[in-house]
This record gives sequence, C-alpha cells and structure tokens, in this order.
Amino acid sequence: MEQLIAEKDFVSIAELCNTFEIHPNTARADIKELVDRGIVEKKYGGVSYIQNRLPEGYHETRTRLNETGKEAIGRRAASFLEEGDIIFVDAGTTTSHLFDNASGLPENLTVITNNLEIINKVFRDTKYTIYVLPGKGDRQLNSFTGTETVDSLRTYNIRKAFIGTRGISPKGDLSSSSSLDTKMKSTVIDISDEVILMAGSDKVKSSAMINFASLDRIDCWICDEANEDVRALAEKHHVKLVESNK
Repeated sequence: MEQLIAEKDFVSIAELCNTFEIHPNTARADIKELVDRGIVEKKYGGVSYIQNRLPEGYHETRTRLNETGKEAIGRRAASFLEEGDIIFVDAGTTTSHLFDNASGLPENLTVITNNLEIINKVFRDTKYTIYVLPGKGDRQLNSFTGTETVDSLRTYNIRKAFIGTRGISPKGDLSSSSSLDTKMKSTVIDISDEVILMAGSDKVKSSAMINFASLDRIDCWICDEANEDVRALAEKHHVKLVESNK
C-alpha cells in the first residue's frame, strides 16, 4: 500500500480497496498506521504521500552542509575504483562527489546509478558505460526513485556499491527519510560484492525516520574524521574504517 501511494502521490480509498481487495475499515486502519509514521496525509476521499515532500531548496541546503568533508570523502572513495569495475552509486550529496576529479580515475568503468549529479558528471567528464535506473524524478533529492528503480537494480551484478546515509545511530543503524530510498539501499547491500559507505562524522548519533541496515552489513566506511565515536562504532561492528584525509 505504501509503495502504491508513493508511486501515485494520491490514491483514493476506493482504489485501495479495489487494488488490495480489502474492506474500507481495513484500508482506514492501514492508512492510520501510515499517517502515524508520517508517511502519508489524509486528503478528501483518499491519501497523499508526504515523506518525500521536503522543503524547497532542501537538496541545495544539504549539499552545502559539511561540503569540504564530503569532497574529501569523494576523493578518497575514488581511490577504491579499479579498472573494469561495475559499480553502483547511490543518490546523495556525499556520493555525488565520487567523480569530482576526473584525472587519475580508471579508464574503464561501468556505472549504475539513479543519482542525477553522477549521471551528468559521467556523461560530461568520462567515457564510462552508464546505466540509468528508471523511476520518477525527484527534483529535491536529485535522483530517480520508485518501485521500478528497485526492481531494475536487482537485475545487475554489482562489484562495488558506494552508498550514503542520513544518519548513524548510537547502535550502528543506518537510516534514511524515504521508504523507497531505504529499499534501494537495502537491495544494493544484498546484491553487491562490496559495500562502501561514504558518510561524514556529522552523521554519527543522528537518525532519520527509517533504518535500512546495520553497520555490520558494510565492508568499508570512508569518513572525514575518525573521532572517538566513529572509531568505537567501526570497531564494534567490524567495519574497515578509512579516514579521508589520510
């Protein structure tokens, strides 16, 4: 139900009942749960998806946060690229810096992504093979998302996945504010040979709405500053920690 509402933005109660073959009372109970989670809002005759309706300029604001740290993480992450790699690059303001410096990068890569920044950089600055995942364009998050995005992702064999996160809880849970984004991230973690987390120290002890994985599922964490909290989490969850400035 959540995916259907996310895809259509607005769905009537009648359509929900017909699609899932449920009684209106059952539909209202399910809707109440989604409302309580802050994912949808009731509208006359149905519900609208609100989770991705972020404030105007949200993407630009996030891009400016810790920009120097994100650039350093991107440069360090690029050193993990190897000739002939098949990689996935997640949507996000940190992963968008992976290809900032075109010099020194491998000559041949296959890039799979839904990140519009990465799509533009790869087309403009490289001759890499690129596969763009289908989906609905989200201007605020600067990416394509949707159930078809996740379904398409599952068809690829990915050597290395470069992903970001909105927050890392004290328990080591990685989180996102979007249910579809969490499905993307959890799916790529499942299917990739190696998962590389690009996340600054400012993400630690911070959580978004939905968890998508634990640090235990990550192979390498590239961080701008390996402070005490970062080192403790990496050691606890047996994650290889790489400080971007070293």
